[in-house]
Amino acid sequence: MSPSLSLAEPFPLPHLSATALVRCGAYDPADVRRALRRGLDLLGSPESLIRPGDRVLLKPNMLSAREPERAVTTHPEIITAIGEVVLDCRGKVVLGDSPGGAARHLERYWEKTGVELAARRLGVRPVSFEEAGIRSFPAPEGHISISRVALEADLIINLPKLKTHLLTRMTGAVKNMFGTVPGFRKGDIHSRAPSPLEFSRFVISIYRQVVPALTVMDAVTVMEGNGPSSGDPRHLGALLVSRDALTLDSYAARLIGMEPARLPMFQAAAETDLWSFDRPESPCLGDDLAELCLTDFRPPVVTRLERIPRFIHRGLRRMIWVRPKADPRRCTSCALCVQNCPENAMTFHRGVPRIDYKVCIKCGCCDELCSDRAIYQEMSILARLFS
Repeated sequence: MSPSLSLAEPFPLPHLSATALVRCGAYDPADVRRALRRGLDLLGSPESLIRPGDRVLLKPNMLSAREPERAVTTHPEIITAIGEVVLDCRGKVVLGDSPGGAARHLERYWEKTGVELAARRLGVRPVSFEEAGIRSFPAPEGHISISRVALEADLIINLPKLKTHLLTRMTGAVKNMFGTVPGFRKGDIHSRAPSPLEFSRFVISIYRQVVPALTVMDAVTVMEGNGPSSGDPRHLGALLVSRDALTLDSYAARLIGMEPARLPMFQAAAETDLWSFDRPESPCLGDDLAELCLTDFRPPVVTRLERIPRFIHRGLRRMIWVRPKADPRRCTSCALCVQNCPENAMTFHRGVPRIDYKVCIKCGCCDELCSDRAIYQEMSILARLFS
């Protein structure tokens, strides 16, 4: 175990930042607070980061209206614990997010995910990114629009959930900042950037505008399989804390058996000055990474296609596929997927969404938003055979 830094020492600069990896066996409030304090102590004093009167945005992952135990969203105990740290530093807590498809049902999201409970404990009300206005920025991939709540905060504390992702393979600290794009504008980005690398370039451009001052990742219970919402909860038992979201993500990827160089988010970051695969590795303080790694972690099903030799995949592209499909036994006809499909590729047929695969870009939005797990990933016979 690495020795902790003095509480008087400031947080290191982001490009030199260490990551603290600390065990946290459960979401018991005492366990979470103990682990968080240890992680912060390994990096330096939070008082050196949060000044009295600072407006501090807590940005959790609130993807869809699911209960905390389903491992889709950041657990409310994590939100509460870091919010208490902000209040102890005499900062002002702002708590908000912009989940996909939630503009008309946001109160349900707050309540279902436990964010409303965390907000009450902290004495604040959750903020809707959709209602606060936006600012637009040019980017190499096209313009991006970001909520003023994020842009006008004195600093952001990023609270991601470690999960798999059908498009980006893993979702973590950097991807969580995509949530600062309000509402339907997320779908527009998916339309303009349908491939994993194209989409990741957009996320990197967004991240550059809203770089968090601190990231605390919820990796107590993570998600494996077809994340970010239809996978399965898996106990890992840790928190990760860092000032550098990319460095933190690199260690998070290793915890679940993924190589950063193979992930599109790191490939996109390496095209800029944010990341280099040749740079010296920043230290990982606290508990031993190897002891916490999940060696049998299940990645999303789409990664199976990556095992197929390229010459085979190119020649049989129309016969080797993974695509979303609605399960009529689970579908409740809520229409959330149909209303939020960025390509309008979904229509109702006898009360069940039907997908036009000539239009579908396989972005995963329908899968992400369905709180009933009624969207699953169908594989062709050849895809199953070759993978």
